[in-house]
Amino acid sequence: MRRAPDPWLVAIVGASFVVRTALGWLRATPVFFPDEYIYAALGRSLAESGRPSIRGGSAHFPALLQPILTAPAWLIDDVGVAYRSVQTLGALAMSMAAVPVYLLAERLGLSRRVALALSALAALVPDLVYASYVSSEALAYPLVLLAVFAAVRALVRPTRKAQLAFVGLAVLATLARAQLAILPLVFAVAAVAVGAREGRVRDAVRESALPLGLFAVMAAAAVASGPAHVGGIYRSLLDFDADPAGIAHSAALDAMMLAYAAGWIVVPGALVGLWLAVSRPRSREELAFGAVASVLLAALLLEAAFLQASLPVSDRVIEERYVFYAVPLLGLCFALYAARGWPLRLAHLAIAAALVVVSVRVPLSGYAVSRAISGSAVLYAVAWLGRALGALGDAAAVVAATVGVLSGVAVLASRRPRLATPVVFGLAILATGALSAGAVAMVVDTTTKERRALLPTDPSWVDHAHVGRTVLLQSWGGNSMVSFQALFWNRSLDRLLLLPGALPVDGFRTERARIDKNGFLFADGRDIRSALVVDGFGSTTRLRDARLVTAGPTATLSVPTGAARLSLYATGRYYDGWLAGRGTVQLWPEEPGGRLAGWLSMRIETPGDADAGTLTFALPRGRSTSVRLSPGVSRHVRVAVCASGAWRATYGSTIHRLVGLRLVSVRSGAPVFRPDPSACSALRSRPTGAYDRS
Repeated sequence: MRRAPDPWLVAIVGASFVVRTALGWLRATPVFFPDEYIYAALGRSLAESGRPSIRGGSAHFPALLQPILTAPAWLIDDVGVAYRSVQTLGALAMSMAAVPVYLLAERLGLSRRVALALSALAALVPDLVYASYVSSEALAYPLVLLAVFAAVRALVRPTRKAQLAFVGLAVLATLARAQLAILPLVFAVAAVAVGAREGRVRDAVRESALPLGLFAVMAAAAVASGPAHVGGIYRSLLDFDADPAGIAHSAALDAMMLAYAAGWIVVPGALVGLWLAVSRPRSREELAFGAVASVLLAALLLEAAFLQASLPVSDRVIEERYVFYAVPLLGLCFALYAARGWPLRLAHLAIAAALVVVSVRVPLSGYAVSRAISGSAVLYAVAWLGRALGALGDAAAVVAATVGVLSGVAVLASRRPRLATPVVFGLAILATGALSAGAVAMVVDTTTKERRALLPTDPSWVDHAHVGRTVLLQSWGGNSMVSFQALFWNRSLDRLLLLPGALPVDGFRTERARIDKNGFLFADGRDIRSALVVDGFGSTTRLRDARLVTAGPTATLSVPTGAARLSLYATGRYYDGWLAGRGTVQLWPEEPGGRLAGWLSMRIETPGDADAGTLTFALPRGRSTSVRLSPGVSRHVRVAVCASGAWRATYGSTIHRLVGLRLVSVRSGAPVFRPDPSACSALRSRPTGAYDRS
């Protein structure tokens, strides 16, 4: 007879679900790209066609469980409502992680109160901020914990039912998140470790023949299908030069972030408890859990470190989101330690002291910057605290001081174990709750600013214009974040074309646009006749004979009359008026095969805090002209244009400065071309250049 679920466990799951859903809905827009766009695009494709594709191209993407389960939500016409529905499903899935943690605690013989405390800790892990993301973490988190529970059962009592349950959960976890393909290896190593500890390795391997055989068949099938189908966009991660020092450094940083995510105070006892579970187990359950937990923890850390080693140094970040699954396992290890009466106190003290030294010597202020925080909920919280206090250094100092206090409390309380256990659990729950609150606050603040800066009031502005299937025309200097926002919020944007100089935003279907001598756009040998969203983040692009439907902060929506055709393409002139250090200006005649005669004009403004410099235009036929730039002075630049067919010039400035992450020079008004036959006469009278100023 099945017993009723613990009402307090139901309350923990329910409260987490309600709170995470409400907090998730405060998130103004996705920002974790390209992941959130990929999962959304796959879900839409599966809902509409039953096939995984992105922008009409087949997508070899291994983690399809999230798109499959969320596909029904994307049938909702309103993208905003569909987005909130997916967030709700994510909040429910991540909150359910408390259940396998409770079951594991029971399996290990821990008390009901401890099991509930561990469930609460699992629901307060700061990385539950990913519940509001359109990504795989929400499903992977409960599945990996269920897989651990199933693995422990299968190792303790290797029945066919228990083993098949683990196989099924391992497959589901891998389909949710490709990194969890390590679970079969974890099980195999843990089975050998359990057998070695009991002096029966052969028997242990023979008992695990069913799951190991199934995994071997799956692995053989995967190898036979080729890396392109198995790894998908991640296949390149398998091809890199290993740097042992770099891998060790990355693993150490991820381990440090894991300690913060677990509330820090439980970590010294957890490490001692994990050692005792393997070296001096009180039951087969403890031994099996200790073996699975230690192997999985090591595998997650190494996997995250290898991932970083495969990237350029400039792109490496702390990957806490690859290892946070181990937080509840650390909580369980601490509970096993506490249940023994807090033995080996000197070892506990030494580990606690070492961790305090680490927190002081490796301040988080050096990592809670720029894109480095993208993979760490703890760094989200530190970055938010830094904003609140006015300096990241102050935030890091607060964190280090808190760590010192927590470690001191744990060491002092260890003298009275019956009191120490609830105190440590209470402080761990408070610490993870505080980090969760900071992470959510940072995400809400960041997404609100991103939406205001990069999106129109109506983010689905293209869909709501009702102009049919639309092409996103990416220009030089285009911001991938802006492009992903447009692609995420607008289903009708189902094609991506790159103008000359533009870079792809992801590894999926992208087409290069060709511009002929009359300005007509071609892709795959065909002209473009659909509506166009023209990216204007890093370039000024104008269409000829097109109706402007509406405009956003960094893009315009136009419908061409007939085939799409350009009149002007000026690379390096950003949407906010800053001019890149170098760029080009191209013009095309009004009539195909016709002539260009007129003036290209720009208003140039040199910032008051800039040095003096020059802006030089390299014109056709070897001509050039330079403009003297003085701080705080505006100049009107006119360049004579006289050409048969298309015209092209380049420019370069001697003034350089950083605005955000952009290297720019001066500010510029949008370039304007005005037809005027006198420009040809002016050019003939000044053969070395055609510069005019007023």
